[in-house]
Amino acid sequence: MAVRLRREKARLSLIVDEPVGKDDPDRYIAALHEISGPSDPFVLLVAFRMPLDLAQEQRKAQNLWFKATREKMNAMCRAVAIVRDNPSEEMQRTFGGLWSFPVLVTGKTDDADRFLAAYLPERAGP
Repeated sequence: MAVRLRREKARLSLIVDEPVGKDDPDRYIAALHEISGPSDPFVLLVAFRMPLDLAQEQRKAQNLWFKATREKMNAMCRAVAIVRDNPSEEMQRTFGGLWSFPVLVTGKTDDADRFLAAYLPERAGP
């Protein structure tokens, strides 16, 4: 299983790692729905360490998730860092335009960790 969602206090981490299996795109969509479930503030790390090929139906589900959860994500998520190979300014603009909270698209997990640490809800601690 290459797609996993991990919770550590107020930090959620959605990781796509190798080896990617045939059920992982569906696990990714399920993880998105789980992310929008928390009722307490959180920060989110999304790390694509391996490409995840989504079928047209799964891309549609992903896009519908972005639209359906925008209001709740804006209320609960304090920041998101997306780690991808070859991040671009276009990716930053696209993902940054999805929500009202701070977004970082980077190629380095260390940069993502530092970014998210600055937005962790106070009650979550270090």
